[in-house]
Amino acid sequence: MSSFPGSPRTLRGAIIAVDPLGPLSRVVVFQYNPDQVQRTIAPRSGGESAQRAADAHRAWGAPTETITMTVDVDAADQLETGDPVAATVGVLPQLSVLEMLLHPGSVRVIANSVLLAAGTIEILPVELPMAVLVWGPARVVPVRITQLGVTEQAFNPALSPIRATVDVSAQVLTYDDLSLTDVGYGLYLAHLVAKEVLAVVGAVSGAVDAVTDLAGA
Repeated sequence: MSSFPGSPRTLRGAIIAVDPLGPLSRVVVFQYNPDQVQRTIAPRSGGESAQRAADAHRAWGAPTETITMTVDVDAADQLETGDPVAATVGVLPQLSVLEMLLHPGSVRVIANSVLLAAGTIEILPVELPMAVLVWGPARVVPVRITQLGVTEQAFNPALSPIRATVDVSAQVLTYDDLSLTDVGYGLYLAHLVAKEVLAVVGAVSGAVDAVTDLAGA
């Protein structure tokens, strides 16, 4: 799709999961950036103790933040240029990349099954690779994908979808959710520092505007 030549280039959002056993199977670069991103931020609960008057102003950790967005995938451009992959399987590769954010890798599952059968390890949940939401340089945060809602809207003769929307729900992982040695711990702290800097910029800008308005009154 062409755009006005003078318009600025827009960065693409992405979700990147770090998996040494499958480095390319969990890198989601959005074909089209979502039109909107909804963020819900709530203070972390401190349980019954948070109800006491003495604890009214206490913070029980970083607030919990959930992010929802709708990602569009469409094979129209690829079909127009005669792409054989799009003609055969439509947007299934793009949908599979998103779904792999919730799937343990088959290599890890098989290896754990062998070790379990041999009595080498106990039954433990398979650990997913850490996912990172990249939404511009100032917002790079570790997340846990909590839900994917896939709506397939059109199909080729082989019944592969050629257009779909995916509703993505994610929880931001904070320093309260991660260990000190986890890479995501440092990513979240860097995100917090960037937010603090932007808050100072916003406060100073608002104060300057207020003083300017008073001076001009």
